[in-house]
Amino acid sequence: MIVIIILLLAAIALIIGLSISGNSTTNDVTTVNAVGQIGQDVILSCTFTPDVKQSSNVLWEKVGDTGVVYKYENGKIVLTDQNSNFKSRASLFINQLSAGNASLKITNVQMKDAGVYKCTITNSNGQGSNKLSLNVGAFSDVTVTNISQTTLQCSSPKWFPQPTVSWLNISASGSNLNTTLPQFVTGLSGMVQVISNFIEVQKDVQYRCVIQNNLAQAQGDAILTDFGLQTQSQLIILSSARMTSPPRLLLGLLLLILHLGAVNV
Repeated sequence: MIVIIILLLAAIALIIGLSISGNSTTNDVTTVNAVGQIGQDVILSCTFTPDVKQSSNVLWEKVGDTGVVYKYENGKIVLTDQNSNFKSRASLFINQLSAGNASLKITNVQMKDAGVYKCTITNSNGQGSNKLSLNVGAFSDVTVTNISQTTLQCSSPKWFPQPTVSWLNISASGSNLNTTLPQFVTGLSGMVQVISNFIEVQKDVQYRCVIQNNLAQAQGDAILTDFGLQTQSQLIILSSARMTSPPRLLLGLLLLILHLGAVNV
């Protein structure tokens, strides 16, 4: 137990050192990891405690890239040193800064946009920053049709990275089914169209096709009855954990130490 407490104290010391070197004060900044769809827009969330005394300066950077992604300083947009990759594609919701919203919008997302971003806020509360990860890929809803009275076909137009495909018998507690190998048809930007067939379909049994990669999961349910095929589908974006600034991490570790101490007593 003593060893665990010592290790936790060492971790706290490391976090304090990183916090002091990276931030002038403990201005609390919160970010959330994001998932972007190729060719569409994405919002990188960054919130902070609103400052009623003065306008907040906002700096967005991408770790490993030269130049800034976006800068708002002294009430003005400053893009003289902006990375060319983000020219005309990055923007803030400036009218929401007074409410503590410094989220960044990136239009026409590309694979090269994936990476780690840093949001830094400076105002009368001091300076604070936090990072988030942006994962980029492709995913789309699924359509289930019956191409015969004994065969269901599941299709979805664009995925990247290449997903896995599985069929489940929902009426039998979600048991896995043996299916033919799915087809992956290569398209633009490395995206693939997915086609998968399930044979030996029985009437009045609910089947589910699941297409999934590390970014999203598409589900298509189908029941073949005497009156035709009934279907429903949903697309689920696999969300990532919220990232908080060092003060909250310190609080969590301190609470854990106090709990371990109480248990030890």
